Amino acid sequence: MTELLTLTQTLEAIAACSDDGQVWERHAWVHASDGDARQARFWLAGHDAEDEEDADGVHPFAAAHGLTHYLEGATFADVLSVQKRQQPFSTVDDYARALDHYSEEDAFLERPGLSMAYGDAPQEELARARAEGLSPGLYAAFDLTLETVEPAQRKAAASLVAEIQALSVGEALAQVRALPLAVACNIDRAASDHLQARFAAIGLALQVTGYRSFPWQPTR
Repeated sequence: MTELLTLTQTLEAIAACSDDGQVWERHAWVHASDGDARQARFWLAGHDAEDEEDADGVHPFAAAHGLTHYLEGATFADVLSVQKRQQPFSTVDDYARALDHYSEEDAFLERPGLSMAYGDAPQEELARARAEGLSPGLYAAFDLTLETVEPAQRKAAASLVAEIQALSVGEALAQVRALPLAVACNIDRAASDHLQARFAAIGLALQVTGYRSFPWQPTR
């Protein structure tokens, strides 16, 4: 990806990954212009960008736009994750402060009043975030529910549910007969897509409830 991004666009690009592993695969380094994170422009460089760097480790695109290495992609995601856990309803400005603090102090910004350093937000705040469609972590999360199964499809559905949930076929069949059935909760995008495809292969559609990364994003 060779383009300049605002902070909001950068946050959303990082959070669009399924998990930390995908961040590492896609975004080796985050480069940034000078100044605070709220006003800076960013570039997400993949691992292949290192092949184009000069002897001083400067990429031509970064040099042309006055960018320097800001944080490794995985570290950038870690800063966002800690901020999200501490303060689920963080704004872009909150994330900017957390990033600036880390880049200057090499330490996560701690939210005052938590019971332990870098811990989770209070339970009532986490519950409200869930109710308002925010994922518990940095990345989007999904709940999958099986709501309708025709009698002729019950055996196939029970066999698949038994495999996924490590149940006997008899136990799974009882659950399939007593719909709705929560197939999976709080799973990442890749796992959600995989399970939906497996049920689609036997002619069944799952009800998907999505939870977004940031409060300014549209509800799913």
